[in-house]
Amino acid sequence: MKTIMKTTFKLVLPFALLALAYLFYTKTTALSPAQLDMVEWAPYGIFLIGGIISWKFNRSREFFILTVLALGLAAYTDLAGALMLKGLAARRTDLHLLISLLLPFNIALFSFFRERGILSLWGILRIAAIAAQVGLAYWLLDPARQHLLQTLGKAWIPAVKSSALTPLSQASLLLFLAALIILIVRQVSHRSSQDISFIAVLCALFNALHQTGGGNPVLYAVAFAVSGIILIVSIIQDSYSMAFSDELTGLPSRRALKQDMMKLGMNYAIAMLDIDHFKKFNDTYGHDTGDEVLKLVASTIKDVTGGGKAYRYGGEEFTILFPGKNSTDVLPHLEELREKVSKRAFTLRRSGRGKGKSGRKARGRGSGKARSKQIYITISIGVSQKSDKHKTPDAVMKSADTALYRAKKKGRNCVSK
Repeated sequence: MKTIMKTTFKLVLPFALLALAYLFYTKTTALSPAQLDMVEWAPYGIFLIGGIISWKFNRSREFFILTVLALGLAAYTDLAGALMLKGLAARRTDLHLLISLLLPFNIALFSFFRERGILSLWGILRIAAIAAQVGLAYWLLDPARQHLLQTLGKAWIPAVKSSALTPLSQASLLLFLAALIILIVRQVSHRSSQDISFIAVLCALFNALHQTGGGNPVLYAVAFAVSGIILIVSIIQDSYSMAFSDELTGLPSRRALKQDMMKLGMNYAIAMLDIDHFKKFNDTYGHDTGDEVLKLVASTIKDVTGGGKAYRYGGEEFTILFPGKNSTDVLPHLEELREKVSKRAFTLRRSGRGKGKSGRKARGRGSGKARSKQIYITISIGVSQKSDKHKTPDAVMKSADTALYRAKKKGRNCVSK
């Protein structure tokens, strides 16, 4: 249940920030000119903070998207203003068109890139790609090439009357739609809060570009500011998850265990458990298969009953905290957990492809049985509680670890206290 709530929170938070930003925008009419100036400058401060955080945590995708957002906002506020002063209102419209094309393109582009560093060779190539786009935009804004921008801004599908619905060009709408589809597909396949944040940023920018048509600097500033905030929150969320969650099993990590142990009250029990014969299993079937077994066991023990919370301690060892319980209270729940693990089959898949006749036989009738094998995993558990002898969480854990060794000596696949 807690996992569902956390997942829902991660999905909802970026869009809740969007709603709050729009609510703030509706109140900006009551602000003074000085306050409005602060609103229009705020995104740059947010981008700077986001850039420092993303640099510190080596989050290159957020760093480069923040860079693109800063350039887009600067182009709109500074370059567009200069064009208006020169009486080149048409050039400002062309600039708005370019921004509405380049922003969704870059969000989709950088969502594909892996984290390869910022000042690495890959990072320098990405900086060069952004610089090339800036050069291309400057080149296209030359009056001699206005016909190229007119081509980009024309209705590619005459039957679709998009101009009646939005000032954005059809090319821009297609890029926004393509970027949205890409991010949704990535989210479905990878379940990443990073892609959710990119989707929210895409929505914020689309709303601003759609409503302003190039003429509302306050809405523009609010949309860019909340986009930066969403990216910063995404970095913090993912960094917290990496620090306090085990990447392989998804369980809280040892660091989270240490923190939660400090919150235990006057009465609690701690269980230590590990997978029987895991080293032999790894040596026989390989570490990749061993990782799958760890994930299988973790998926079972995370649903431990009796008010327990499971953690990955390290290697094949796991820990379960039972706040407010004693050893007698938790024994039935640990026995139930041990039995669940022992009855849950793990399917070991093997390639049936070999050389010569044996390989042809494996690919023939009945090869399915030859390529798969069901095995059963067991666990041993030791449990201890706070007492006059074991007064601290560390002492109770050490006692539980001693009980775990007693369970091993009894023949494994049992609970000892």
